[in-house]
Amino acid sequence: MLGFLKRRRSWGSLDQPLLNWSERDCLTVRGLLNGGVAVLGASGSGKTSSSGKQLARSILAQGNNGGLILCAKPDDALFWQRLFAEAERMKDLIVFSPDGPWRFDFLDYEMRQGGHTRNITRLIMTIGETLRSSDHSASENSDFWEREQERMLYNAVQIIKVATGKVTAPDLQRFIGGAANGAEEISSESWQTGFHHQCIRAAYLADKSAVDTHDCQLAFDYWLSELPRMASKTKSSIEVGVNGILHVFNTGITRSLVSGGTNVSPDDMFDRKWVMVNMAPAAWGDIGSFINAGWKYLTQKAILRRDATEGDSINVIWCDEAQQFVNSFDSQYLAQCRSHLGCMVFLTQSLSSLYSVLKGPAGRHQADALMANFGHTIIHACDPISAEWASSKLGKTLQTFIGGSMAPTTDLWDDLKGHSQYTGSFSEHYESVVQPNVFMNGLRTGGHVNGLMCDAILLRNGQPFSNGQNWLNVSFSQM
Repeated sequence: MLGFLKRRRSWGSLDQPLLNWSERDCLTVRGLLNGGVAVLGASGSGKTSSSGKQLARSILAQGNNGGLILCAKPDDALFWQRLFAEAERMKDLIVFSPDGPWRFDFLDYEMRQGGHTRNITRLIMTIGETLRSSDHSASENSDFWEREQERMLYNAVQIIKVATGKVTAPDLQRFIGGAANGAEEISSESWQTGFHHQCIRAAYLADKSAVDTHDCQLAFDYWLSELPRMASKTKSSIEVGVNGILHVFNTGITRSLVSGGTNVSPDDMFDRKWVMVNMAPAAWGDIGSFINAGWKYLTQKAILRRDATEGDSINVIWCDEAQQFVNSFDSQYLAQCRSHLGCMVFLTQSLSSLYSVLKGPAGRHQADALMANFGHTIIHACDPISAEWASSKLGKTLQTFIGGSMAPTTDLWDDLKGHSQYTGSFSEHYESVVQPNVFMNGLRTGGHVNGLMCDAILLRNGQPFSNGQNWLNVSFSQM
């Protein structure tokens, strides 16, 4: 049975053991930072209550870490509070929720990281990916509309930033909503006294860098020339997508939580604090998805900006039911986070659940690239598609197959003498090291009938285990 190591060792060692895979194999801090850990298993396979729990315990017991926890279900908060209490780290846990005191202004935080228009626009669009993941009406032209929505947002952010010195969601929505609907409206006195034109005028008159001067000119041309001449159906379709994101920013509890001041941010995690976003999409819907997506993306960006040294605390982004929080930036983050002492732990039911939310021609490739970047993958009892994928990761080996046949009896004397009519045959070809059905059948899924034990197969990229293979049979307790 696997177990986590309770004793905390030197914080400066990346070779500190965290979790015993077997008597001769363990997960170290360095191994955790090699991308992180992905856990796959069908509903009821025990991935959260066994391998997830044991991994979380081992990380919290290590001590020199902070991170982000995204709650997928309403009862996740209690699950984590128990683990922090067990590790005697309750003082390190910050619970971000509507009934708490904590607030985090997404756009203001990104402005303070340099205020680059492209980065602010990318933040809004990445959050929007999570909202769009539940839209099953996406067409083959969705990439075109997303590019045009990003262009509209970029040109709006550029004007608002230069004109006002800050970027807020209410100003963006007000500015976009006041855009001229035609060339004749631009010359009208009522439009020229409106917020849209006043921002354009202020941006034109403001002192600007060479970069901002160039980008503002492109924005002026977009708002005053290109957009007024655009077909009304095309323009309205672009605006609908942009306003769909900004509307969530500007309404309800979201506005007070992430648009009205900051007293907690990803920077606190580098002081060994953990932020738990207790707004499960199962309970909060789009509001929960929106806030979780913003926290996750800004935490990833903060880690990649970090100049970390070996003695610094590590950062872990924990996502159970990860298909609810995945975005196109995840694989890029995993490819770079190791040198910044960052990693992710993803728990999800299947590969198909990732394919379903990463839509479009590149969606499946993004999901495959994401899974390829995890250094360790734990496979519990799973579905056929995930089983085929896991089997393919283990590769194939040359195997010998023996066959034979028995000729019909033609002579009773030969039978009495024991003369065999058997003909043997031998063949060699490559077969999967572990067949897909092994991942689907025979793995214990916990509960009292199984002694609260869950079985899984552990895959590791690169370095083999003590058995000489890149996979290992493992078992986890639900205690």
